[in-house]
Amino acid sequence: MSANRMIIKNGFILSMDKNIGDMSNADILIEDSVIRDIRSNIESEGAELIDGSDCIVMPGFVDSHRHIWQGAMRGICADWSLLNYLGAIRMNAAAAYTADDMYAAQYHGALEALNAGVTTVADYCHNINTPDHAHEAIRGVVDAGLRTKWCYGFNRPPLESPGFSSLDDRVKFVTSLAKQYFTSSDSLITLGISPEETVLWPNEETAITQLSLARDLSAHVFWHCNALGHEGKNARDVDTLRKMGLLGPDMVLVHMNFTDPDEWQMVADYGAAVSFTPDTELQMGMSWPSTVVARQYGITQGYGADITSNNSGDMFMPLRFALQVARCQMNEKHNGNLYDGVPITCKEALAWGTIDGAKALGLDHMVGSLTPGKQADIVMLRTNTLSMTGWDRSNAAGTVLLQASVQDVDTVMVAGNIVKRNGRLLADTKHACQLVQAATDRVAGIASDNGKFYVSPEETYERMSQTLVDSNAT
Repeated sequence: MSANRMIIKNGFILSMDKNIGDMSNADILIEDSVIRDIRSNIESEGAELIDGSDCIVMPGFVDSHRHIWQGAMRGICADWSLLNYLGAIRMNAAAAYTADDMYAAQYHGALEALNAGVTTVADYCHNINTPDHAHEAIRGVVDAGLRTKWCYGFNRPPLESPGFSSLDDRVKFVTSLAKQYFTSSDSLITLGISPEETVLWPNEETAITQLSLARDLSAHVFWHCNALGHEGKNARDVDTLRKMGLLGPDMVLVHMNFTDPDEWQMVADYGAAVSFTPDTELQMGMSWPSTVVARQYGITQGYGADITSNNSGDMFMPLRFALQVARCQMNEKHNGNLYDGVPITCKEALAWGTIDGAKALGLDHMVGSLTPGKQADIVMLRTNTLSMTGWDRSNAAGTVLLQASVQDVDTVMVAGNIVKRNGRLLADTKHACQLVQAATDRVAGIASDNGKFYVSPEETYERMSQTLVDSNAT
């Protein structure tokens, strides 16, 4: 239960607010879910006291790209390419999910995020096979207490009995969802829209309809963009949007690994943001994360865990990957010679996973930094553990990025509501695990052949073609 008045006492404050900076032995006053004050020796009478000594106190991580629903297929992509992923999950296992499976994966996955200190997620929920799939997906993240930019995904697997008869049917449904769940911009859950990728457009009208819906509902757009090349050329998805008059500042363009220089300039000129997912991009043939080039163009960049069907659900790893890969790329100019300093600091990289991620989601007025007036989305990392003892107080961001892990996440609160205390989630995690295990067993039993999800490349392309045929028919 959220206390009316709480004070975190004597913590090391890593605020991610340039005006506040880092503060040692400082307090944070929280009232009615909002940060009211940050300084030393705040009066504590009548407040619940939270001991912040031996802790780094920081804003919760913001994950700008995650498919939470895939948690019922944990780790199956570990040795897969992107083509394997598309065939086995998007064109196969996705169709096996029931609405109950969606709830199980969403509830469990949201708790997994909170356990790792991730308090906000852009949930790219692109397996809405029926109306009940959407309702249960939303219920899962709401029940877990995760701050969520819940993105209605227009993608769909090949289905024998589609839950929607036409694109117009889906548009009407999303409009009804907005009225039912997304009436306040200040609530924990807000609406986003994830249109289909260009390769799955039966025609340009499809994109216009889906993106226009987002603008009508004042919903941010999250879109897989320029993830792959084709026959040695880049897809030029950004330019396609620009020519159609659909590129805008309310967009988060995901992956962007094969993007031409003029398109990067378009993204900067139109004020769009980007999101990178190093774990999957490095593995699945999408090449290096575009950290360095986005930075050169001054584009807001966020990061995400992407899919727990492949990798872990924390933000320590993707941010660490991104930072070190970018440093390596920028250091190549030294040709192996010794040099002074590094081109990107840990503080800048931590911003990608906090305040910059919040800015990408359009939520930086609420979260992303410890700032009076913002929501109390706060993470406390314990520093007297085996992995953190002796940490460098002159570089707290370096400690978080390169030393900390999920096991060091001691306390997590969202809007002043404590969801993890003393290293343990307050939710019934045993129940959540039972739900997702049952979903895993059921989905695997339907989608797999002798325990394997694999779909051949030929069959994958055939199913993708059938999806286009179905879209044209409706």
